[in-house]
Amino acid sequence: MLKRSYYGLLSTISLSAFGDAFGLLAMEWLVYELTGSKLAMGALALSSGIPELALRLIGSPLSDRLPRVRFMACLAAVRLLAIALPLGMGLAGQLQLWHLFAAAGLSGACAALFMPTAMAVIPGVADSRKLVRAFAVIDGCKGAAALLGPALAGVITAASGALPALGINMLCYTAAIATLLCLPKLPKPDAAPGSFSLTAYMREIAEGFTFYKQFPAMFTIMLMASVSNLSSIAVWTMMVPYVREVLHRDAAAMGTLTTASALGTLVGLGVISLLGEITHRRLVMLGSLGTIGIITSIWGLVPSFPFALAAVFVSGALGPFFGSLSSSLHGRLVPGNLQGRVNSIRFLIGGSLTPLGAFAGGAIAEAYGISALFLAAGLLPAVFAGTALLLPGLRMLDGDLSMLEARHLPDSRPPAAAPAVLAKR
Repeated sequence: MLKRSYYGLLSTISLSAFGDAFGLLAMEWLVYELTGSKLAMGALALSSGIPELALRLIGSPLSDRLPRVRFMACLAAVRLLAIALPLGMGLAGQLQLWHLFAAAGLSGACAALFMPTAMAVIPGVADSRKLVRAFAVIDGCKGAAALLGPALAGVITAASGALPALGINMLCYTAAIATLLCLPKLPKPDAAPGSFSLTAYMREIAEGFTFYKQFPAMFTIMLMASVSNLSSIAVWTMMVPYVREVLHRDAAAMGTLTTASALGTLVGLGVISLLGEITHRRLVMLGSLGTIGIITSIWGLVPSFPFALAAVFVSGALGPFFGSLSSSLHGRLVPGNLQGRVNSIRFLIGGSLTPLGAFAGGAIAEAYGISALFLAAGLLPAVFAGTALLLPGLRMLDGDLSMLEARHLPDSRPPAAAPAVLAKR
């Protein structure tokens, strides 16, 4: 049953990622066609990012309170309805900017809890000794979906417009929902009491932050992720203007760049899977972020499509050396009954600056040009990663983690149930 659950979860995440590639490119393209404004494109990302951050905070205990697989299916269903709004209005010839913003906001709110819930399920259906590989396979399938999706979305958008791409996004969500509903029923998380009270719910939200109080090195890592994500969203939000104004190419080129990034990610994940357990985590994680930043800065100075392809490929290959190691650290150090809320807070911290990055990306590109944006967006994570390497507290992430794994958080259930869970872990 566990293998079936793992592969079903793998299929669901891949289908969602494949559909997201179509929906994201289509909505960005439609916004640019309707307005021609870089600020409007930044505002689209902002309309998705703010609800996402808010729900990750206030909804973080839900992944531990509710049956996780069914909860994911409900979230995917709401995202399906959100995409139906701009698609239906577009087919009727009545599409307006607010339809796209509403769809992005609703989809972002649901995405806030979809991936944290999925990450909470994985440690329970995968071998604890192979978590790095389990997360790498998940990331690899997401990368494979992102490899095919943007290229196909770009070709379809260039040939037939953006609305067919939104239709494919809806089909992918439908298939993902069906897959989730067919999975074996997993035990309901029992970290929270059955009855609801506001005091208990607020305490459960706070427990998600307690992990980072106990492991400050992990909090520093997530702050680094937030800086990196700020830079990344600033760059990728401006990819449509970059392709059209700097490279003078069409949607197919946009899809090709995204595909090159995904192909690089697959290569990086393949290398991680072959390497197995990495002990020098601090140097590998921060080194990958710093190198990506340097490449991004150089990319902004070289307005060449072949160079852009090489830059996104290498950056994509380096990304998993941070992401998969971060996921495996959380999988090993966070107690099973707190996985949902801690992963929600993890994504909250990591994405806390993305709304700012999305809006700032549009503002900087509008005022100083896209090349200046790429230069600034690359220097920021490079400087922060270099500084973080000097922090002695991060050395605890290197080497054997067995002593850290023993420092679990206090169980949030009634005292009578705690000894059995501790023994099981």
